[in-house]
Amino acid sequence: MAEEKKKGIFDRAVDALTSRDEKEAAEKARQAALAAEQEAQAAQQRAREAEAKIAEAEAKAKKLEEELRQKEAREKSEQVLQEMREHEARLAAARAAAAAAAAPKFIAEYEVKGWDETLSHVALKYYGNATRPYWMLIYEANKEVIGDNPNIIKPGMVLKIPELPEEMKKK
Repeated sequence: MAEEKKKGIFDRAVDALTSRDEKEAAEKARQAALAAEQEAQAAQQRAREAEAKIAEAEAKAKKLEEELRQKEAREKSEQVLQEMREHEARLAAARAAAAAAAAPKFIAEYEVKGWDETLSHVALKYYGNATRPYWMLIYEANKEVIGDNPNIIKPGMVLKIPELPEEMKKK
């Protein structure tokens, strides 16, 4: 209002006719709308940047989850591998024990003296019996020394005499 008092009649008439105040108000409104639009664009840019950061964080999280799954899988594989090694060691020990138990115990070694000796003679000397089951026991224990034919033993051969199994011992 104070401004209107300062304006003279001529200015008021010009204002009324030209609508200068309306133009100024329209310009201010346009500038305010432009500023609001720029602020909205800036807000949209900040929102896009925030979305990009969220997407980046999600990608990092997925990568970390995958790395964790891989680490857990490696640890599980290593654990299974260790268990397999332990199992193989126990199995090897059991096999060795079984082989030791199954391996015949030897009561003596005998060196063949002449061409006229046979496994029957050796069986009779150590077991008191010269029948096939007894001399075959000696043959089976010395197959690698004697060869494929149990009827051929040569002077100088050293034969291991196995202990009689329980079922062959006389009662």
